[in-house]
Amino acid sequence: MKQFRIAIVGCGNISRMHFDAYVPHPDRIQIVAVCDTVPEHVQEIQQQYGVPQGFSSLEEMIQGAAWDVAVVCTPTHVRKQVVDTLAAAGKHIFVEKPFADSYQDAQHMVDTCQQAHVKLAVNQNFRYHYPFEMARQQVAQGKIGHVAAIVHQDLMLRQDAGWRIQQPRHALAIMGIHWFDGFRWILGDEATTLTCALNTSKAIQCTGETEAAITIQFSRGTLTSYVESFSSPRDRTETILIGDTGELVLTYEQMQLFDRDHRKTPREQWENPYRGTNKPVASFLGLDQLLTAIEQDAEPANSGRDNLKTVALLDGAYRSAETQHPVTFREGTPL
Repeated sequence: MKQFRIAIVGCGNISRMHFDAYVPHPDRIQIVAVCDTVPEHVQEIQQQYGVPQGFSSLEEMIQGAAWDVAVVCTPTHVRKQVVDTLAAAGKHIFVEKPFADSYQDAQHMVDTCQQAHVKLAVNQNFRYHYPFEMARQQVAQGKIGHVAAIVHQDLMLRQDAGWRIQQPRHALAIMGIHWFDGFRWILGDEATTLTCALNTSKAIQCTGETEAAITIQFSRGTLTSYVESFSSPRDRTETILIGDTGELVLTYEQMQLFDRDHRKTPREQWENPYRGTNKPVASFLGLDQLLTAIEQDAEPANSGRDNLKTVALLDGAYRSAETQHPVTFREGTPL
């Protein structure tokens, strides 16, 4: 197994999940450098995780340290410039989500990395942290037959701070990007139409939306209904997959299978091994997919090109809410 030298761009809160994910795997990952425009953040990370080199800019880190892959933990609105700089330096890139603020920016970054012959992957860690991968396997095996509908609720009381609350895109950019990707991942299918309505609750301090109601039609007929709330006093996150012969019910903790003979108690039940405090493991799995793709000169399942279709749903939701009209897609690409 090859060891890769990793540099982390951005030392904010989300970066700590990445450090916690990679430090237990020294045979695979050696974190050699970090950079952030706030020197105190760099110093804190170096002291806490023992990173040997710290820099105040990306350009300084490119010139001053030897490394193979960048993990980008910057705010989304500065990511395009960061990816451009990394690609020009010939660095492979693992980027936080949402990958981009717009489909146009995401397409630009994918094209830039392709032209530079570097690989680009996205940390869609909820494919594992939430039991989407478990459901994908059961659906692929025909455990519930054709999936006629997905009903998803994500309700919480969430007050963010800092740069996030200044952005015009809020709840969907933070959480919707996970769920859009999860629906695609479970079904192995792409959307054909999407409608969205947004609202902002006075209970939460932010510029963007706190509430969303979305309907998505997929090409093989699955109808998805999704509600997001950042102002709900009561937390509830649940995904119900309704199939011809059964039903899967997903929460962060577990997945349950029901059918006509088992309507009140599950026929089968699985615990999610990546739940709760095991969340960093899901990010390691994502990065390792990229590293394996580099070794094999292949495209990872979580590639930037694949993630374009997730960003298309996010971007389409905002466009539908603004125009009050459905957004249409062809093979996951917006029309």
